[in-house]
Amino acid sequence: MQTVTKFNPKSVANIYGFFLALSAFLTGLGISIVNIVNRLLAGGNTFVSALLAILFNLLYGVLIGLISALAAAVIGYLSGWIFAWLYNLCVRIKFIGGVKVELE
Repeated sequence: MQTVTKFNPKSVANIYGFFLALSAFLTGLGISIVNIVNRLLAGGNTFVSALLAILFNLLYGVLIGLISALAAAVIGYLSGWIFAWLYNLCVRIKFIGGVKVELE
């Protein structure tokens, strides 16, 4: 078992930013899919109106997902940097002893 006593802030920030951006983008797509299902189940749709509802809701979901992903990447990057700095500070002042990790 090795003890991790220092995190690289840039690495932690990149991981936080990536996964938060990915989850924000997928949430935007999920919202658009739910909106498509809601409009199609409401009824009264012709083939063309159903096709347009699917197309424009997917485009809307991608747009909202990309905007959300951009904002989430910035927030994730900053929070990852702060977390790594705080972890390194707590280890340095001996508030915590570090994280034990088994590496092979």
